[in-house]
Amino acid sequence: MRSDLHDIRVIYQTETAAAVCIRETEDGADVWIPWSQCEVGSPRYRGQVVTLTAPEAVLTEKGLL
Repeated sequence: MRSDLHDIRVIYQTETAAAVCIRETEDGADVWIPWSQCEVGSPRYRGQVVTLTAPEAVLTEKGLL
């Protein structure tokens, strides 16, 4: 069975109860992804590079793949 989940390295910005805000690059645009569509490694500190796991469709829609 093929999984459509991808792990990518991103820069953590902040989060709310509903979503996480990340950037692809330090000067890049903020990208918000709902928690229901992703997982993010921890600990999480602003500016830290973390691993984000999400389905290919979500990452493509957000311009991350």
